[in-house]
Amino acid sequence: MAKAEVKVAKRYAKALLELCAPAELEAVRDALNEFARLWSTDAHLRGALLNPAIPSTSRNAIVSDIADKIKPGHKTFCSFLLLLVQNARCNVLPEIARVFSNMIDELKKLLSLEITSAFEVPEGEKGELQKKIQSQYGAMASLDWKIDGSLLGGLLIRAGDKLLDSSVKGSLEKIRSRLAA
Repeated sequence: MAKAEVKVAKRYAKALLELCAPAELEAVRDALNEFARLWSTDAHLRGALLNPAIPSTSRNAIVSDIADKIKPGHKTFCSFLLLLVQNARCNVLPEIARVFSNMIDELKKLLSLEITSAFEVPEGEKGELQKKIQSQYGAMASLDWKIDGSLLGGLLIRAGDKLLDSSVKGSLEKIRSRLAA
């Protein structure tokens, strides 16, 4: 695939990611993969959507009908596919689906939080934090709680390769390194 097409695919995939609510990303990924599979395997569909002799209203009707069968009532998904048809970008659809899927996988890694505390956190507080995160990011967010007494207090939160250290131990180590410098 040409470099320009990969760039276009990334741009469209990112736009779709930003348009979708976090809770519906998995369903939209499945729907987009299904449409990309149809696009790749159905020569009649490709011919109809790429043929400039077919009126745009007919092409839009075809896409709307297929989108409604794949993901009933989802206006964002349908509008996204119509935009691809309107901008003559359907040929990049399989790459868009691949990039979109990769973006969701990366987002999932970031939403898998490992929280380490110095002491056992009450179940009520754990549940409250879990609800807040999942209401904002959907079922993709998960929390894994650990205890490490050497932290002395505070929390250590790891998301993928990112680390937020608000522990007493981490603060003391920062102070020590500043004093040693």
